[in-house]
Amino acid sequence: MKKIILFTNMSSIRKHWERALLDSYQPIHIEKFSELISYLDKNSVPAILMFDEMSVSDIQNSLLILKSYTFATILLFNAMPEVHHASTLLTEGIRGYENSYIDKNNLLKMLNSVEGGNNWLFSNLTRYIINKYIKSNSKNQPDFMPLLTEREKDIALMIADGLSNKEIAQKEKLALSTVKGHVSHIFEKAGVTDRIALALKFK
Repeated sequence: MKKIILFTNMSSIRKHWERALLDSYQPIHIEKFSELISYLDKNSVPAILMFDEMSVSDIQNSLLILKSYTFATILLFNAMPEVHHASTLLTEGIRGYENSYIDKNNLLKMLNSVEGGNNWLFSNLTRYIINKYIKSNSKNQPDFMPLLTEREKDIALMIADGLSNKEIAQKEKLALSTVKGHVSHIFEKAGVTDRIALALKFK
């Protein structure tokens, strides 16, 4: 389990994160960017950095500085995440982007996913990336498609179109838990861990 560093000068965000992590992690809290850099200079061990974007005046420059600390996995948070802005930051070495007030269960899933080597993006950002950069009207048929059931094929195509689990459930008149089960099987058969990676298989 990696060390968790909480970087925020917002007391409400810090308290929210600390409550969510209470039983699973013992995070270190840092409020000033200069103190964060000093800490990273002295402690070059693998760590997950939960970084509150609103606690710095220049996020682009801050991420540029942090890029050299390759042992730190950067997760960016914003109390009002915006998809276009977030998509411009994905080339800056961040491994996840979420709402600062993400609920406890999803935050723990996010950390677990990132510790496993995956990325984590909030659902609207995932949809934006698929629609803007990946979506194609003439989809290739990836080699994993014959491994899927007919229902899974339909759902895989809907994921490649940027639909969320909730939208798929509504469209197919299925329980959300049933859709989640199908998505899990699709990911396993396709050899991917997230929706963007699956959508790229159709490119």
